[in-house]
Amino acid sequence: MEKLEYAKGVVFRREPAGGILFNIDTGDLQVTEGVAFGICDMIDSGKNRAEILSELKKHYPEEQGLEQDLDDFIKELKEKGALV
Repeated sequence: MEKLEYAKGVVFRREPAGGILFNIDTGDLQVTEGVAFGICDMIDSGKNRAEILSELKKHYPEEQGLEQDLDDFIKELKEKGALV
């Protein structure tokens, strides 16, 4: 079970049209919408990778490749320094 948490200095903020990931240390800003917003919100609420994948499968049962898409998004966030 992979625990997901934002890196020190990274803040997730909900906005009316989605969310914002902001790195206080670097000034990097990433706007999240749709599924990416949902994933970031679940990370913010303490859900792990397995829990997030389960939620995605509930909401998008017909979608193929959800696990790979989630892993790709997590990898992207880690490469940008948003996740530890």
